[in-house]
Order: sequence, then C-alpha cells, then structure tokens
Amino acid sequence: MEKTITLDGNRFSTFETFFNEVEDKLTQNLEWKIGRNLDAFDDVLCGGFGIHDCDDYLVIKWINSHKSHNDLGWNETIKYLENKLQSCDLSNRQNVTKDLELAQQHIGKTLYEIIVAIIKSHDSIKLIEL
Repeated sequence: MEKTITLDGNRFSTFETFFNEVEDKLTQNLEWKIGRNLDAFDDVLCGGFGIHDCDDYLVIKWINSHKSHNDLGWNETIKYLENKLQSCDLSNRQNVTKDLELAQQHIGKTLYEIIVAIIKSHDSIKLIEL
C-alpha cells in the first residue's frame, strides 16, 4: 500500500520542532512520543510506529524545504552537536567533538542534509522536496 504525507517547513524552524511535525504526520494516534534524535527518526521511517507499516511504500512531500534547508543549516547543526556532546557516552565524545569542530567550519553535512540522507536511505520511501 502507498501512503503520502506532507512535511511543511513552515511548521517548524528547529531540530526540536521538526520532531513535532514528524509526530504529527508519521506517528498519529500513538500514546507516546518518539525520541528526539536521528536514530528515532530513522526507526519511524522503517514503519510500524504510526501511519505506515514496514512494507508500505511512503511518499514524503517536504514543502517549503528551502526554508528547512536554511533553518536546519549550520547554526542548528552546531547547536545539535553541542547538545549531543553534553549527553553522549564518554566513548563517543571524541567523534562528536570532531564533528562539532568541522561543523563550526561549515564542513560536512548539516542537519537538513543528514535528515534527507536518512529518508533517501529507505528504498520504500520517495522524497519530494518542494
């Protein structure tokens, strides 16, 4: 079965509020909130946690994606990595520190680019950026 959902970049401007949109569109009627991290987002895309099952084909239309590209750009990426550094396991601190240093130099991927890559890694999902 194919389902289509629309993420609206005008409805969020931070990584945290991005998850409000994800929950509103992908996990409707769940009695619990998903984790506010990239692994949880990837898990939701696998299906079985809301509007689509694991074997469903999903089309995601991301409207106002140009706004999201800016909102989830370097500033939000740096903020995300600073927060991650505060809570990550000691064994991962060196990697997160390196990622943060690179982001501060605008090297690597922004949150927007990481989110898009996660979506595109799912063969059963088609992303349309509008």
